[in-house]
Amino acid sequence: MSDAPYPPPPPFPPSARPATNGVAVAALVLGIVALVAAPIPLVNFLGILLALLGAGLGVAGVLRGRRVGRHTKMAATGLGLSIVALAIASVVGFLTLRYLGDLLDFVDPPEPSAKIGERFTTDDGDLEITVTSISCAESPCTFAFEATNTSDRTIYLDHIRVKAVVDGEWHDPWLDGPSMLEPGQTAARTGTVGAVGHLDGLAFDADDASSHSAVVVDAGDASSGQ
Repeated sequence: MSDAPYPPPPPFPPSARPATNGVAVAALVLGIVALVAAPIPLVNFLGILLALLGAGLGVAGVLRGRRVGRHTKMAATGLGLSIVALAIASVVGFLTLRYLGDLLDFVDPPEPSAKIGERFTTDDGDLEITVTSISCAESPCTFAFEATNTSDRTIYLDHIRVKAVVDGEWHDPWLDGPSMLEPGQTAARTGTVGAVGHLDGLAFDADDASSHSAVVVDAGDASSGQ
C-alpha cells in the first residue's frame, strides 16, 4: 500500500467579472446636476452644457445597457432628466438674455407702433400717453406729451421711462418739469433730444423704455427738418 499523498485538486477557474455600465451612472449624475442648475439665471448656461453631455451619455448608456443587461433604466432616467434640464435652461437663458438686454440697452428699439396725437397705453397698462408734438425744425429737437398714471403706484417720468430713438439707437432725452406722477394724475411734459442724427421716434414704458415692451411713437415728418 502506497503512502504517497493525494494530488491537489485542480484550481477553480477564475470567475468572470460582471459587466458594468459606468456610462449610465455618469448620465444620471449629469442629468441631476443639470436639472438643479437649469432654473438659476446665468448658472443655467452651465446647465445647458451639462444637459448636452448628460443626454449624450444617456444615449450611450442605454445602448450599452442593452448589450450588458445592466443599468439601462438608470441611463434612460439620466437621458430624460437631461432633456428636461435642457428645455428649462434654454427658456431661462432666453429670458435672462432678454432681461439683460433690456437692462443694459443691448436690445434694438422696436418698430414704431404709435403716431403723434394718438393716445396709447404702455405694455403693462400703467401709463396712458399722447405725444402732442415733435419738432426738429431747429436743433435740438423738441417734443411734448401728456401722461396719465393709471396704476396704483408712483411713476417717475425720467430718461429711464422715456427714451429717444436716434438713427436706430437709444438716447436719453432731456425732460423738463417734475418727474413724479402720482396714481391717477395727468400731467403735460416737454423735453429735448440733443443727440446728433435722425430722430426716429420717442419710446415710452412705465418701467424701462429701452426694452422689447416699449411703445415707440413715430417722429414721422417732424424729423425732416434735421
